[in-house]
Amino acid sequence: MTTDSSGKGITPTEQPLFRLGDPSDRFESVVHSLLLVVAAFLASALVVGLGNAGLEALGADTPITTEIVPTALHFAGFILVSVLYLELWNERSLVGLQLPNRRDLAVGVAGSIVLVGMMLTAEFVLAELGIELAENTAVETGRANPVLFLYYIPLVLFLNVPAEELLFRGVIQGLFRRAYGIVPGIVAAGAIFGLIHWVALVGQGSAEAYVAIAFLSGVILGAVYELTGNILVPIAVHSLWNCIVYVTLYTETVGSL
Repeated sequence: MTTDSSGKGITPTEQPLFRLGDPSDRFESVVHSLLLVVAAFLASALVVGLGNAGLEALGADTPITTEIVPTALHFAGFILVSVLYLELWNERSLVGLQLPNRRDLAVGVAGSIVLVGMMLTAEFVLAELGIELAENTAVETGRANPVLFLYYIPLVLFLNVPAEELLFRGVIQGLFRRAYGIVPGIVAAGAIFGLIHWVALVGQGSAEAYVAIAFLSGVILGAVYELTGNILVPIAVHSLWNCIVYVTLYTETVGSL
């Protein structure tokens, strides 16, 4: 892969841990990242709105059409914005994508262990401190209709997680990495990843604790991506955790009925 003085075209693992890019790169990384997040949510709202209008016209009113389809369309909007940005700005080199090799698999396994360990530790510590987490709207909806948790699993595998990882680890982390280096890129993308979860929280629990945990998970996933340079690896690690969560929630909810 060719490279230039701005770092464009360099694979993630070849970048320095810290760097101070030229002012234009630094400005671009911040502005483009923020605009990408805004554009992703606007595109998602538009796609979901059109989808809901179509479903309403068809008279469709099932858990799949009222919950799963809109969620799928929401993340389709994320993918649409990410792909358009990569193509229109000729930034495809930001995202590393190839078949996983043995090292990728080893990093993926280690990353999964670290992520699951961090989540379980955070859950234990918060319980000991008497802090209850706010809930994601998907969890609240699933508790009222447990079968939705099972529908969320293929959604996680094929849309939700790929959309989030492409946008936050691939594009946004890539932009910050190019301007500031690997470590600031991981932290910045993780911070934005954590903060965007705030909009999906409900209940009386701690939104701050939820966002902090999402930030830490983003940092772990960002490190996995930088160690492999392959977006498929954090997608796999992230998907594994989300699937564990939904299977656990389904089992607990059905068992309590």
